[in-house]
Amino acid sequence: MKSKDNRTISIIGSREEKDLFSPIGKGPFTRGLFLRSIFLGTVSLGFQKAGYSNKKAGLHNFGKCCDFSTATTTSLKHYYGHDAVVDRYGVIAPWYQQLNGQCDFRIRIAAETMKRYPWTTTKTAAVSYPDYLFTSNWGIAQDGEITTKHFGDWSNGDLGQRAVCVLEGMVNYYRYTGDAAAIAHLTYMGDYVLDYCLTPAGHPWPEFPISVPVKGKAYGKADAKGMIQLDICGAMGEQLLRAYQVTKNQRWLDAAKHWGDLFAENCNTTTNGPPWPRYANPESVQWQDHPRMNLQTGSVIMILNFLDELMKLGYSGKNGRITLARDAGRRYLADRLLPEWSLDKTWGCYFWDWIHDMQECVVTAKAAGYMIKHKDHFPNWRNDTRNILTVFLNRSSADPLSGGDVYNGAWAYPESSMCCQRSLWYSPLVIAPTMIKYGVAAGDAHMRELGYRQMVLQTYDVHESGVSEDVIDGGTNVNNDWLAIAVPLPLAAVLDAIAWLPEELGASRENHLVRSTSVVDAISYGKGTISYSTFDAPQETIDVFRLSYTPSKIAADGQTLSRRNDLTGNGYMVNQLPNADTIVTIRHDGLKKVIVKGSDPQSVLKSTMLKYDGQWVVEKDDSSFSGAIRIAENKGTSFTTEFYGNQVRLTGRTDTLGGQADVFIDGIQQLVFIDFWNPSPRAQQVLYYKNGLQNGKHTLKIVARGSGNPYSQGSKLYIDTLQYSSAEGAHHFTTGTGPVKAQRMIFGYTKREDYRDSKGNFWRPATEVVTPLSKRQDPVAQCWMKETMNNITNTPDPELYRFGCKSNDFWVNITVGPGKYGVRLLFAITQEEVDYKTGFDIIINEKTAVKNFNLPGTAKGLNSAVDLVFPDIAPNKGIIQIRFKANNEIKTNAFVQALEIDPQLQAGGITPLTYSENS
Repeated sequence: MKSKDNRTISIIGSREEKDLFSPIGKGPFTRGLFLRSIFLGTVSLGFQKAGYSNKKAGLHNFGKCCDFSTATTTSLKHYYGHDAVVDRYGVIAPWYQQLNGQCDFRIRIAAETMKRYPWTTTKTAAVSYPDYLFTSNWGIAQDGEITTKHFGDWSNGDLGQRAVCVLEGMVNYYRYTGDAAAIAHLTYMGDYVLDYCLTPAGHPWPEFPISVPVKGKAYGKADAKGMIQLDICGAMGEQLLRAYQVTKNQRWLDAAKHWGDLFAENCNTTTNGPPWPRYANPESVQWQDHPRMNLQTGSVIMILNFLDELMKLGYSGKNGRITLARDAGRRYLADRLLPEWSLDKTWGCYFWDWIHDMQECVVTAKAAGYMIKHKDHFPNWRNDTRNILTVFLNRSSADPLSGGDVYNGAWAYPESSMCCQRSLWYSPLVIAPTMIKYGVAAGDAHMRELGYRQMVLQTYDVHESGVSEDVIDGGTNVNNDWLAIAVPLPLAAVLDAIAWLPEELGASRENHLVRSTSVVDAISYGKGTISYSTFDAPQETIDVFRLSYTPSKIAADGQTLSRRNDLTGNGYMVNQLPNADTIVTIRHDGLKKVIVKGSDPQSVLKSTMLKYDGQWVVEKDDSSFSGAIRIAENKGTSFTTEFYGNQVRLTGRTDTLGGQADVFIDGIQQLVFIDFWNPSPRAQQVLYYKNGLQNGKHTLKIVARGSGNPYSQGSKLYIDTLQYSSAEGAHHFTTGTGPVKAQRMIFGYTKREDYRDSKGNFWRPATEVVTPLSKRQDPVAQCWMKETMNNITNTPDPELYRFGCKSNDFWVNITVGPGKYGVRLLFAITQEEVDYKTGFDIIINEKTAVKNFNLPGTAKGLNSAVDLVFPDIAPNKGIIQIRFKANNEIKTNAFVQALEIDPQLQAGGITPLTYSENS
């Protein structure tokens, strides 16, 4: 079939019927895995008891559907929530074919799910708020109906992480859409944290976040004897500061300053040890007997991000102590953690519900992101960041039952080597945006492609109803029970990915401010005029738009900015896309209010042009787009309009008197409703939008509910304009991309500097490797061979043969673009020869290249370099996969020292001997 932008795609299969979900882990669980026992056992069993079938609930039997214990260039007929679609190269392509694109669709669904979330009452909770503030436990039916659950105080331990996702996601969602509902949700979450989740004044860390409130009254005030995990506290502080910059809520700023002072007062600034422990109250932690119970690892980054944000706002603490604390944290990262980048513990100990002494996705992404943001302080950031991000692919794929691997060219993997079975969804959502960010910052096509393909695959999860399937071949493991992962996390992650790849992942024929180095505190998307302001505009303030037109004028604080070929000074650059969209990058140091003008293909209907039913009044309003606002408040009052297009946006005003209204598109009531309430008045705001429509004639109807949320002082609706567009022409989700230059890697190589060979070529650590061991096993520790100091002969580059990887069965997945490549494999016997007496197979893209390889016979001795070259290798489904597999009944090892892939490599190497030939 053909997509709208004329790309060739194909659906490679339909969904197969599978068994009902069978709960795993029926035996006793440790204290640290209690929450996972709920999600992976009890809750899922509840679905069976409720009579759900696989068709109704999408729940599958782990381990019966697919055998992930052997390597293939993997492809499935169904990914997460949708049948697989691939491009002509066999690489994953979007299932969603509408003009706005799959990532934009995922953002809208996440935001709408939060906006329509059920509220508590004062009978069910201490205060009325959307229920997700109190707990992540939830359920969602196939028709989108949300039910709230509560499994006890322990399951509320993700409060800190949940708050971070909500605050981060909504700050960026507001910038991206101009939807004022984001500010309301920022207000709910920020106030809830300060009112119900802080320690008392007499605590050793007074009025400080209880980031893991596993104790306290349900739906009430958190108990300070819950866990105060400091890295999560730092992340909460950073995002509360960013939310403050949107809302200007002074109480939030004051609280954050106080938290910063506490971090500074309790910081170890005198040694190279950890500046802070993991917990402020280790006495309340349940895993007291673990030797690394209170170790602060790479998640120190989250505290540094918070202190940096405070300093950016001009607050360095008493006598500059916040600056001193931040500097101590940077030293710890540079001097202690980065030299140990290959150790499992370095990037672990973050998840709150167990000790978690292994590398996991969040710390990995945050640590890499920090170095990208602060390149000047980390001169080796290119290597360190790449290594940390990619070694996680090897570690997280250790459990063969998880199926962590490459699927139609895209990596998918669990959160760590421990959890969570075939739920291979949210970990790539965390990692991929940082890979993309690195790819853009370093000009690295390889990392950019890794992240891009992951975002395409992982956004296969969601349905219009808000249901999200996180199991790789369909169904739910976590997402139907754990809201924080299913909804606010993808909202933040997908927005971050679009921010760095707007050309490939952004919405076509729409207008979005996708990225800003500052915080956007106000924005209005009008026809042909976008007006916005940033909280501040320090040196190198950069904003990035994807627009449906080419700007004719851009001004900042009344100064016209010039179009430039670079952004060494204030001005803007335009990158024209083939479909008439543009990527516009603006620099406006020292200037905070920006206006972007141009010939917008949108059409607009003013409020006076809509068809009204019931009692409406007209109010003159110079702050509106149309100069007047239509206002109604009685239940059943409505307006209806027709429009022709594929997208529609309703704009208006929000304030403290705002009420609620239901939305109908083409006569069908939408799951989400409009809430006109906001803590302060805002004009020219998006109230509702729907994109991805079939281009044609549609109707929109808005019906007043005659009521507001518990914070509203009224029930008013404020209608300004209706914007719609029929512009066509997609440009996104490009195909045939990927690195085509040489890639060189050394297995088992843990040095921070890439090795430069005698020809001047650089070799990086080989990290994109799947080594199936078992749950909680570390392939780096067990399978990466230690450096040998033997005298390696028969090569000008002995360093290439001093390391290696060994296991009974492992494979490397090398992401490449279309073409033909030569593959060079490097071997040497560097240990006792008896260890190499049994042969192994070398398999390239599922075809045996060497059967029963006899390295001793081929090398003719110890410590002699042997190179094998295989020319004219075409990628299979976007990768070249090379597998090393011992082929005897005894559990022996296959191994390799280094690997090179190069389009120019078509000759060289020697003929390998096999044991059948040499016996």
